[in-house]
Amino acid sequence: MLFGVVRAQDPTAEDQTIDTIRRLSSIGQPDQERIRQWVQQQVDRLAATKGTRPEPGPSGAEFKKFRQRFLDQFSNTNNTPEFRAAFAAQTSAVASTEFAKAELDPTVSWGLAHALLDMQRQPESFAGLSAGLKARAPIARYLAARGLVAQRAVIAADKERLAQTVQNLRTAAIAETDPTVLGRLYEALAFVEAPAAAFDAYLAIMDARIAQRRLAPAADGAEIAAYEFFRNPKVLAALDANQKAELVRRGAVLMRIDAERYRDPSLAPPKDAQTSDLAFTEREWLERSLDGAEEILAAVVGEGKGGKIRDAFNAGGYEQREAVVRETYKWVGNATTGDKGAANDAPWNVPVGAP
Repeated sequence: MLFGVVRAQDPTAEDQTIDTIRRLSSIGQPDQERIRQWVQQQVDRLAATKGTRPEPGPSGAEFKKFRQRFLDQFSNTNNTPEFRAAFAAQTSAVASTEFAKAELDPTVSWGLAHALLDMQRQPESFAGLSAGLKARAPIARYLAARGLVAQRAVIAADKERLAQTVQNLRTAAIAETDPTVLGRLYEALAFVEAPAAAFDAYLAIMDARIAQRRLAPAADGAEIAAYEFFRNPKVLAALDANQKAELVRRGAVLMRIDAERYRDPSLAPPKDAQTSDLAFTEREWLERSLDGAEEILAAVVGEGKGGKIRDAFNAGGYEQREAVVRETYKWVGNATTGDKGAANDAPWNVPVGAP
């Protein structure tokens, strides 16, 4: 839904040039170049307003005009399929160049990512969305990931494009510092029809996250999206025994970190300003993460073989945080007492306490 977007704009000279191309069924290089010039002119026009608009973001009229110009061109009822493809391709080409600029105005970055996203499943926008994963502005990376989610079926149908996408998402996710963006990157990797293609990428991202969380256990909820993928019975059924064991090992460590953080907020900030308890948002992230991790371990290791974290939540939620940790140790073992959990034995071989 486009809330508050400006409409009924006066056509410019470059708009009229585009209007002579949109009805063509064969678009040669000169016309491709005219489309590219139109796109670049819109980018330059928005960039030129930098000192006169709120920064950064879509709150100003110039941003809304920018986005609407692209929507008007792309959705025009006179467009041929060939024009739509060319328009998406040229927008993608300009965006790829712009996203690579370290000094790119965040509002322009935001606008280009929105323009590509508004093209929905047009496959010619793929290159620009992929380039957007490296944009400096987090919102551009977020929108680029959303655009790739929208194209997931098309990507999965092309083995080469699938491999390229997985690699791009893996690289972006390992480097990502914004948890909201990371959640969307996890989501973009969720190729339910081809889980093996993304499995190693998920493991690599989880390994990087585990290294970070060991140093700073405060939760940010990013793994919730990853758990949504792996708790899908169709995905788990597609994994072989070794892959399931590798997944259990990562899930066990993250589960232990989350449970101990849930019990003891003094492990790392942030804490609620008024109490020693966790802030509500982080508490919710931890509960959702622990719920997802336990469902996966129960499905793979065996329901009833480990703890019952979710029963502890149902019995009293945060008031049962000691019970949550006890139930977690029934899965991963207790490093202090040496008591083993269900995931410590072969074939899972999680070290006791999931350090």
